[in-house]
Amino acid sequence: MKAFFSKSLLIITLIIIFETSTALSQIRIAVLPFQNKDGKLSLNVLSYKLGDSLTTAFKIEDAAEKYFRIVPMDSIEAVLAQMNLDPTNPQYQSDVWKAIVQLNIKYVILGNFNIEADKFLINAYIYDAKTKLAVPEFQARDIFLKEESIMECIPEIINNTLPFFIKK
Repeated sequence: MKAFFSKSLLIITLIIIFETSTALSQIRIAVLPFQNKDGKLSLNVLSYKLGDSLTTAFKIEDAAEKYFRIVPMDSIEAVLAQMNLDPTNPQYQSDVWKAIVQLNIKYVILGNFNIEADKFLINAYIYDAKTKLAVPEFQARDIFLKEESIMECIPEIINNTLPFFIKK
């Protein structure tokens, strides 16, 4: 009976250690709203729509969170509010990194869009939160789409950035 409990305790301890190490080894990433480089306030809704759609696509690609964990935008916004940082402030782009560090996020997906020749020019990049530099090999650049088909950029962005997180 004593040997049974010892083996059971050992197995339970090993399972806990394995689960803890797996959870700790996950890469924490964040997808931020896309930057509206055109400046039209009416397009700001698109900034959040693109960011949310990309977040959803990443979650679908790794639903079990085996390779990464997406930090929810509301968690980032809560830290920003706690730090009294305002997204409308011109310094927001530099201040958001403080929240990213506080949330222990390793990589950030940032994107932007602009209107060129009646089409949207869309770019997306993976940034290392520690160095604040883009990962050069895994970018989605120069995606040109009409406004009515702008969400078609999401699969292309996933195809270009996901291999960085899920190596096959």
